[in-house]
Formats: sequence, C-alpha cells, structure tokens
Amino acid sequence: MTEHEQRPPEMKRHEQGNIGWAKSRRSLWWGAGLLVVLIVAVVVWWKPWQSTGAVLTADAAAQSVLDQYPGEIVNSTLKDGTYIMQLRSETGLYDVQVDAVTAAVNSIKRLESNPQAEEKTLWSREQIKTALLKQQTDNQLVSLELVEQQGSPVYTAVVKAKDNSREELTIDPYTGETIASKTIAAPTTEPTKDDPKPQFLSERQAKQKALAEVPGEVDDIELRGTNSGNPYYLVEIDLEDGREAIVQVNAISGAIRSVTWDEDDD
Repeated sequence: MTEHEQRPPEMKRHEQGNIGWAKSRRSLWWGAGLLVVLIVAVVVWWKPWQSTGAVLTADAAAQSVLDQYPGEIVNSTLKDGTYIMQLRSETGLYDVQVDAVTAAVNSIKRLESNPQAEEKTLWSREQIKTALLKQQTDNQLVSLELVEQQGSPVYTAVVKAKDNSREELTIDPYTGETIASKTIAAPTTEPTKDDPKPQFLSERQAKQKALAEVPGEVDDIELRGTNSGNPYYLVEIDLEDGREAIVQVNAISGAIRSVTWDEDDD
C-alpha cells in the first residue's frame, strides 16, 4: 500500500479544501485587478479634472483670436477641446490652437510667410548721419535725434547753412529719406562774427545775485568758464550757523545755476 493510499480520509478532505481556497483567492485577485482597470478606464474617458465650462462656438473662438491677431480665419476645426485654426494675416499663414472653453491661445506657428511683407529695419543714428552728410554737402549738421511723432518713430535733424540759416528736417527712420522740412530761426544766444562779445556781470553784481539767493557774507568769488562759452561766477558764502554755501551765478544773465552746501565739520 502506497503512502497516498495510507492517508486517512480526513487528511484528504483537508488537502482538497486548501486547493479550493487557493483557487478562490486567485480568482478574487483577478477580479480585483479587473475592477481597477475598469475604474481607470472610466476616469480617463470621463476626465473629471477638466473644466466643465461650456464650449465656445467656432465664431466666438475665432473672434477672440482676431481681437489679438488681425487677419482672416480661413479654416477652423474642433478636436479634443481645442479649436485648430488657420489665420491668414499680412505677414503670412499661421496655425493657431485655441482652448475651446477659455478662448486662450495655446500655440501659434507660422506655416507660410508672405513674400510681399517686408520686415522694416530701423536705421541707426550713424547711418542717418552718413546719408544726411551726402545730401547736405554744403550744410553743417547741428543735431540729430530719434523721436516719436503720432505713435511712430522719426529722426529730426537741424542743419545750418553758410548764411547761418537753419532748417529742421524730418527723416524716415527706415529709408533715410527726408519727408518734411521747415526753416527755423537761429538761436539768439549764439553770437555771429559781427556780434560784439557778450558782456559779463561785474563781481559786485554777481555777489548781489548770490546774496539775494543765500544771505550771508561772501568769502570768495571767482569767474570761470570764459573759454567754454558758458561763463559763470563761483561765489562762496559763509552763514552765521557755520555752514558754507557755494553759489554758481551765470556770468551773463545773472541766473542762479546751482547752490551747494558744505557743512561745518565742527
């Protein structure tokens, strides 16, 4: 008699029960795994994290794009909550992807460029200056500035002729062409060859101007800048509280240019 045949009936029933329980447990795990897969599939299909807002119409989404990028919408397709549009503007054809709920532009990419659209490049100051000197061979360039007129950049230049007459030019900053010009009066403060030399204030007059600005006692006065064309008096004034003021007085007009203070170290 074999060992298997010698086992009592109770042991046989116990072994058969263990085998049945193992099979049931495997079936339970398989069922639980299948349930998890089904739940994940439902969540992915439902997408509860996405906005539940109403989807915009194609016209509303297109108008939102045109408000930001002027042109013409030539094609529009709704796919997975996104409008895929083709926008034709002056500079070319663009692929635009727009959120169908919020109308936010997610991406924009140029598909074709417009060969007729030329990208303008602003001329530098040196380029404008070179072009002007070629055009104004007999005139002297006094000033050249890049300014804004009516929302667009332009260069303004002032040129002086040999007879001391002046002309203001408005220049296209992209082509260097003169688009406007007008004659302007020469500054009255600039002396000509026939004009007498400007008369300076005396030291006494300069002191009076300085003391009218800062009352005190004049400690020193000095005339400077006579060779630079911008002369001024430097007047040092002692105050009763121990401070010292340094006043710059225009040597021709008597205007106060500046006042600086030197605090007493004591």
